[in-house]
Amino acid sequence: MPHAPRTMTLTGLKFLGRLAAQKKAGVYLEIGPLFGSSTNVLHKNRVGDAPIHTIDTFEPAPWVKKRLGIDLSRALFDKFTRDIDNMVVHEGFAPDIVTESWKDEIGFYFDDATHGDPGWSDNLRFFSQFFNQETIICGDDFASGWPDIVRNVYAYVEQWDIKLYVMGRVWAMARSGDERIVEAVNAACPTLKDVTLTTIHSDGERTHPAACWSWGLHQKKPLSGFRIEANEKLGGQIVCFSKGAIKSTTKIGKEVVGLEAVDQIYFGFNKKIKIQLCLLNAAGKTQNTKAYKPNQMIDIPAGSIITALRLSDI
Repeated sequence: MPHAPRTMTLTGLKFLGRLAAQKKAGVYLEIGPLFGSSTNVLHKNRVGDAPIHTIDTFEPAPWVKKRLGIDLSRALFDKFTRDIDNMVVHEGFAPDIVTESWKDEIGFYFDDATHGDPGWSDNLRFFSQFFNQETIICGDDFASGWPDIVRNVYAYVEQWDIKLYVMGRVWAMARSGDERIVEAVNAACPTLKDVTLTTIHSDGERTHPAACWSWGLHQKKPLSGFRIEANEKLGGQIVCFSKGAIKSTTKIGKEVVGLEAVDQIYFGFNKKIKIQLCLLNAAGKTQNTKAYKPNQMIDIPAGSIITALRLSDI
């Protein structure tokens, strides 16, 4: 079977698959499958024979044709997903198409459809009444171009007092049992298993797996410092510069790397670990940098500040 065209990052798809393998009770629900690349990932990683429900209008869209060279249709979705068994396709707008019929408990919720409000919130508001306590709630495009997603996800995380996990552009959270999300992160990025990243903002410290984006991604809060707690194999040191002079040298471990007045950073890892930053520019816009290789000087553009970072082996 030919591969379905995708819009998700490869990192995001890999994370999505590892998340799908952590589902407990309930069905899979996917909103906005497009041509079915994510649907196939859910199928290949699903637990047991739990049904996959997927919702889309499958209507042609100019951006799809412009970006992928072919336009969306139900026929093409069926072509790229024809080997998937126990799948229920709902053709129409979510949640309207199922508001009178939906009764299934949802154990895995993935939203890659409406990227703005009120649609995004309408979907979560309706389907959340069918979540169980351990439902994995996730979606794509946690990015500056989709501010409603960023704002809404942060709001739910703070309201529920839970942790947020982002790899690529895929975000994930759970009301309880989020150790399963950590397991998914470790499976997607095994080199960084047990490596944590603690970031320090004005409102406190937060610790996440280092392979995930830290707190502050696409927010406008300056990151004042961070520390990496790692196994001995990662090793190495981080050197910060200010105006061409060394400002600090910090061994990988439990020491805090301060970022005040830093305009260059050097990550000297013993392993081939990549580094990615989220920068807030002078115009007030956030943007993720490319993934830098270790032992490479990273320049912080004048007028920009670091708001978040992550490590990666992929």
